[in-house]
Amino acid sequence: MSGPYPRPGELGEPVYENIAHDPRHSFYWHTHGFPSPLAKWNFHPEYELHLIRHSYGHYMVGDYAGRFGPGNLVLVGPNLPHAWFSDLLQDDDVIEQRDVVLQFRGEWLESLMRLCPELRRVERLIQDTGRGVLFTGADAQDAASRLEAMGHQDDVARVSTLIELLGRLARNDYRLLTSPDYHLRHAGVRSEQVDAILQHIHRHFNRHISMTAVARWQGMTPSTFSRFFKQATGDTFVAFVRRLRIDHACRLLLDSRYSVADVCFMAGYSNLSNFNRHFRRLTGTTPREYRQSLAEDAAAHAAEPGRRAATRRAASHGL
Repeated sequence: MSGPYPRPGELGEPVYENIAHDPRHSFYWHTHGFPSPLAKWNFHPEYELHLIRHSYGHYMVGDYAGRFGPGNLVLVGPNLPHAWFSDLLQDDDVIEQRDVVLQFRGEWLESLMRLCPELRRVERLIQDTGRGVLFTGADAQDAASRLEAMGHQDDVARVSTLIELLGRLARNDYRLLTSPDYHLRHAGVRSEQVDAILQHIHRHFNRHISMTAVARWQGMTPSTFSRFFKQATGDTFVAFVRRLRIDHACRLLLDSRYSVADVCFMAGYSNLSNFNRHFRRLTGTTPREYRQSLAEDAAAHAAEPGRRAATRRAASHGL
């Protein structure tokens, strides 16, 4: 069995996870196994509802460490470090489909609560996620089942399920995981420095931005900054910027006023060939194919009410 397990303080600085956002979806539902590049001591600005389907092990949220088993359901707030490490009989063991993960932005939830005042009932739960929330009891099992079921639902049903899920979780028994002052201890100089760098990149990724210039701004040599950035984000500077650009390009492709070449330059690329190659590598499709899939999805949604009406008319005539 693998171990011993590190305590949160022994894990070092958490790695910043950059979560790509598909403009066609309000949130990101996915599964992964263990070990996995996604299963690491990390943090990100999104909320995360995390379910363990298989295995036993240790998990860390902030300064909390404990055991988990199947059915472990935790909601972590923005920038709260977390990780789940499973017991492995052999070092090369792999636990397939161990995790079900749902991540959503605070801005999306806040706008939803403004439109639907009824959702204010979840406000207390959302505030408590800053310390990590572990759900307990039979209701937690029901919530876990609903979270898993989202993988087989269409987009509209997923949105409905998530809203219902948040309401149920707000009424569910839960306990807070981290110590009350954890967020104060975590907000150190290093975190502030990483945050400043990431904000700078997010503001300038679609222009010419070089690692050498950012390193100079931070008073580091390029090689020192490269190691610092890799340790802080788990990614190289070039790969990190590339993902931001392709994520931005996906949103721009929603707008038919822009040609693919326009999108290429607006996303920060100066070469259409490189843009097409990087886009395919990260999305599995070309920009033109991606735009076509968006158009087909839109057409299918537009046609759906007509199909339902036709079905009802046929049924009323006994067809």
